[in-house]
Amino acid sequence: MAIEITLIGRNGCHLCEVAQGDLAQVIARFANEYPSVEYSIEDLDIDQNPKFAHFTDEVPVLLINGQQVSFWRIDQERVFAKLQELA
Repeated sequence: MAIEITLIGRNGCHLCEVAQGDLAQVIARFANEYPSVEYSIEDLDIDQNPKFAHFTDEVPVLLINGQQVSFWRIDQERVFAKLQELA
């Protein structure tokens, strides 16, 4: 089963741009250390996805397999540890 990673942000959000870069670094490390583990990444704009409106004050929000792992700032070590746990 592939790991589903969802980054919920907002257009023009500075913290969201930082979160995208932090997530890219985590994914690069994870892909290098666990090349056989499948994952997908979805980048969602909260303003276009009303289903996630309850996160509006917390963007950027990172979900892994539907579970909230981070908000406002991506803790790279915490996210990597979560991915390792699922690998």
